[in-house]
Formats: sequence, structure tokens, C-alpha cells
Amino acid sequence: MLSIAEAFAFGLGHGGQTPIVTVKANGSLWTAWRRVMVRASFQSAARSFQIEAAAEPGGAATAWTFKAGTQIDIMFDGDLVCRGYVDRYQPKLGAHNKATITISGRSKSQDFIDSSAVHDTNQFKNKTPAEIGAEIDKFGVGVSTDEQLQKVPVYRITPGETAFRCVEKLCREQGVFVVGQADGSILITKGGKKRHAGGLIEGQNIKEIEGDHNWSGRHSDVIVRGQKPYGHGDDALQVEGIARDAEVGRYRPVIVFHDGDTDKDRAKKRAKTRRDREAGNALKAYVTVQGFFDEGGTLWEPGALVLVDSTFADVHQDMAIETAEWSQDREDGSLTVLSLVDPRALGGKGAKGGSAGAAWNTDAGDD
Repeated sequence: MLSIAEAFAFGLGHGGQTPIVTVKANGSLWTAWRRVMVRASFQSAARSFQIEAAAEPGGAATAWTFKAGTQIDIMFDGDLVCRGYVDRYQPKLGAHNKATITISGRSKSQDFIDSSAVHDTNQFKNKTPAEIGAEIDKFGVGVSTDEQLQKVPVYRITPGETAFRCVEKLCREQGVFVVGQADGSILITKGGKKRHAGGLIEGQNIKEIEGDHNWSGRHSDVIVRGQKPYGHGDDALQVEGIARDAEVGRYRPVIVFHDGDTDKDRAKKRAKTRRDREAGNALKAYVTVQGFFDEGGTLWEPGALVLVDSTFADVHQDMAIETAEWSQDREDGSLTVLSLVDPRALGGKGAKGGSAGAAWNTDAGDD
């Protein structure tokens, strides 16, 4: 590990000060690591981390503290960023007795992701995805939502499927995301509800930027097909929902078969959700900034909006943070690497471009 004095050579924290990364394990606080990385994504129900520490050969104290299965809290300047478990403990002894220890793991919600769903009846009636998630949360993770979710008429657990799979596929058809939180819980939500102070501006706070204007994943017609769980006739046996992307000038249909029971309204909503996500994912940018916080002192967070203004990358609009990766080491200090998308990719509203090209001013449109 580095000394506390050396740790103060790193990037920017609250109020321009160096962010201090602290790890709590087995009642003790640890600081000044050789390298720390924490990753949070709006597309993932768990956060992940990797910590590298210098060690004396043997490293018995570190091994005992951070053995696989240990619960830890990772904090930036005292604010909780990841509460989870050590999955892997990797001590390495190299030439000249150079010893390092790498510790990696995920937030507490990993149990919800990895474990099979267990329920007395394996069936739910007139429950929202959040209610179903809470019922199969035997792990103490915590499943909540800030959305008005629709009730699912009937849902049956497929034997052996994970708790996450049960909830995620129901959320997908309603256009919401299953997102891992700092405290290890799961929130069912959409992006674009919060906004970061300031922006990401070329020539000011952007260290690196890469734009990705890619329409290869868009389709002119998104067609969702399935069956109703009850009823008879064509309306029950041949459920179909269609959403058209007015910006795609060629005939490029895609047919999606719904996994499980559905009805016309649900099929239509899923088609619109897929269309909007395809349009949003056509607009991406990757930005590296110094430090962990925006100009208002708020940690960069997945799902939040931020203005991106870069002439070189041809991006001049609000973008939503899809993934934030915070890292701190001796060479680069404290950095945040942000993966950004048009807000529609995360369930938000489309952002209108300013002087950017047409690819950054898309409008999937209504049917």
C-alpha cells in the first residue's frame, strides 16, 4: 500500500481536494492502495471493484482481512460507493520478492444475480416486477422502484432460473432497468432523472473523448410477437406489437418473440422500448475526466444527465451516463471514465442536438 502522504498526490476530490479511498473490512479501515477501481453501470444489477495492494511476502494480515467472502465497504471521501463481498483474493510473489495482492468482487446484489429463484408456488398473479423481486429476495439485498410499474397478470418461474432473470425480463418489456446501488441494493428505474452540475467540455475538463456515431443496430420496424395466457381466437394466439423508426430510411425489420405470456398492449410497449433503445444506443461517447466528482461536488453517477460539448467528437447535447468507472493509482491519480449514451438508451427522453451532425439529432418518432 501507499502511505497516506503519497495518497495526497492523486486527482481531485470534494472542493478540489484529493479524494481519499477507504475500505472497511472486519471492523478496520484501510487507505492508500496501490490501485483501486470501482465500476457502476446502469445496465448492471451489481457494482464491481478491484483493489491492488503492495504487500510484504507472506502478507498474512492482509490475507486474513480480505479473504474471499469477506464483506467490505468502499468509500470515496467518506461516501459509500460499493458495499459488497470479496469474490477473489489473488496474492502474487514475483522476482526480487516483489509482492502484490489483488482483491476483486461485486456488490451485495451478486447473490440476487447468481442464485436461483426460490418460491413456494413458483407463480405470481397481478404483481409488479418490483413486488415479484421483493418476494424472491431471500438474500436481504433489497429490491425497490421509483417507477409506476404495471402489474403482470401471470408469471411463472422457469425451474432453475435466477432471481435476476425473473425480474429483468419483466422489467425489459416495461422499459425499465435493474440497477445496482452503492449500498448493495437493487433499484428498478429509468435514466435521465438527475442532472450533473456543469458539463463535459472540450478544452476544459475533458482529458480524453471518443465519439461513436453508429446506426448499425437500428431497424425500420420492430415487431414483437407472442401469445396471451388465456382467451381464444387470433387475438390470443397471434399477439403482435409494432414500432417504427421514422429516421431509418431503408427497410430493416426485426422480429422479436416474447419470452412468456403477453398481450397486445405489452407487446406494443416492448416494441417501442426496443426502438427507442436502438436509437439511443446509436449515439455514444467515452470521456475521461480528472477526479471523481462534478463541479458541484457530486460523484459521477450512472443514469444522470450531463451536457457534452465536443467539436472534435461531434457531440453537442445532453447525454446520459451509462457506466462510470472510478480509478486511483500512483501514475494517473484519480480518474473517472464515463460511457455516455443518448438518454433514450436508458429510458429517458431524446436529446436534441445543437450544431452536431444529423446522427446526433435523431428522432425515432411515433408510429
